[in-house]
Amino acid sequence: MSDPMLAAKRAKGEPSTARTTVLTFSSVLGGAVLAFATALYLGNQVGEAGAGIFFQIMAFFSIVVVASTFGADTGLVRNLAAQRVLGTRKNLQRTIVIAGLPVLLLSMLLGLVLWVNAESLEQSAHVPGLAAAIRLAAPLLVPAAIMNVAFGAMRGLGQVASFSAIQNLLLPTLRFGAVALAILLGGTLLQLTAAWTLPVLLGVSLACVATWLSIRGFHPVGANVLVGTGTPNDPQVSFWSFWGFSSARGMSALVETTLEWVDVIAVAVFMGPAAAGIYGAVNRCVRMGVMLEHTARLVTGPMLSACLAIGNHSEARRLFNDTAKLLVGCAWPFYLTLGIFGQTVLSLFGSGFSAGAVPLAIISIVMMLAVSAGGVQSMLLMGGKSRWQLGNKACALSAALILNLLLVPLWGLLGAVTAWSVAILVDCSLATLQVARVMGFGAPVRELLPLAGICLIVFGAGGLAWRIVLGPTLLAAGLQLAIGMPIYLMLCIRFGKRLGLEELLAQLLQTFRKARPKTENPVR
Repeated sequence: MSDPMLAAKRAKGEPSTARTTVLTFSSVLGGAVLAFATALYLGNQVGEAGAGIFFQIMAFFSIVVVASTFGADTGLVRNLAAQRVLGTRKNLQRTIVIAGLPVLLLSMLLGLVLWVNAESLEQSAHVPGLAAAIRLAAPLLVPAAIMNVAFGAMRGLGQVASFSAIQNLLLPTLRFGAVALAILLGGTLLQLTAAWTLPVLLGVSLACVATWLSIRGFHPVGANVLVGTGTPNDPQVSFWSFWGFSSARGMSALVETTLEWVDVIAVAVFMGPAAAGIYGAVNRCVRMGVMLEHTARLVTGPMLSACLAIGNHSEARRLFNDTAKLLVGCAWPFYLTLGIFGQTVLSLFGSGFSAGAVPLAIISIVMMLAVSAGGVQSMLLMGGKSRWQLGNKACALSAALILNLLLVPLWGLLGAVTAWSVAILVDCSLATLQVARVMGFGAPVRELLPLAGICLIVFGAGGLAWRIVLGPTLLAAGLQLAIGMPIYLMLCIRFGKRLGLEELLAQLLQTFRKARPKTENPVR
């Protein structure tokens, strides 16, 4: 972070970028582990078919909640982050009201529609007990949507670590415990639906309280502290300007969530719940790596918005480049290990789940290419280009739908992962081109190539060597991580300056030093 911005944050007593990144990453990692553990426990307890039903519940609830929120959370991140620099408490309150009221009305309307049509949906889907599950989840759409709005406000107001603790630690912990209890009680569709949806009641309560406290203690930084190279934007937000941006983001978020689950649903329709359970396990494994990109978006999104609002493009470029390095440096080792030892990882869910090893290896390679683009999605959103992102997502969803319909009946799981891979590459390629050519932010290719090479040697070649010697076993995967990680960290530190990691490593080291408890000298 540039010196003026860093000084401003220190004056307000806010955590540094590195500290926020560490705290948020820890929360997101914990949430990813809990979500993975939930799927792992479910797969071992109810098998592929039961897991397939559960993944369809997750897909349905996630899609409808995103539709109810309609991009208001991202709109709040973008606008409140700018208003923290240039606005007033009254502006913040007005913006939250503009965001919250339409979401409240929309979620109530969607919940009512689902409640009324529950019986018809059960008859169409031919799933016994679906109507009761829908009528349980329908009223909970309102608190779930309001929780998302409060989460967006927390991020925009700088409470990224607190938001992440609620979303990525509290909710997954509650859901893990609730799913375990539901399985002990019989694991019916209604019980699993309750386990997944009821925890939002506590989540929305804490998020709303945290937002209220942030507004109450708000003190603007002031435009005189954060000096950029352009003209600051007017912090006043109208209803039409807010929803002009947020509605486009809402559509793209809905498309994005549908993209996350469309292949699982297609596999369930064409191949049955057991195959959907196997493919859903592949999806859960890959999503652990996606959490890295999610962390980068959470931390850098508000900062990018503030930098672009005051015209500080040099700081925005530094944030964008650092994000690309962090994603390659952290995500490539994960996806290489996941692709090489996919059969071993999936076998943890149960013996039948290892059939997804080849699709897991394919999508791992695709995800490595996708994360190499860096934070292009955040750059589009925080730069006000939500309509561009909507167009990208629409193209990706169209490709996914067409390819799923054509390839899943022919190739099964390989057809589904092919559709997923093409959709990811279409979305990422379009966003990368727009950010580089139109906005002028290109990935630091010269610094990424050596870092990628180190990852390929340590985790690619090293992982293959361990697999050849010991086979696709837990022992081989464990040795690869136990030996490969220290070597990788030593190489990153040794060649930090050449890799462009010197400043990042210094910030992280400073953060860990500050985090150590201070002890007084003993009395002699």
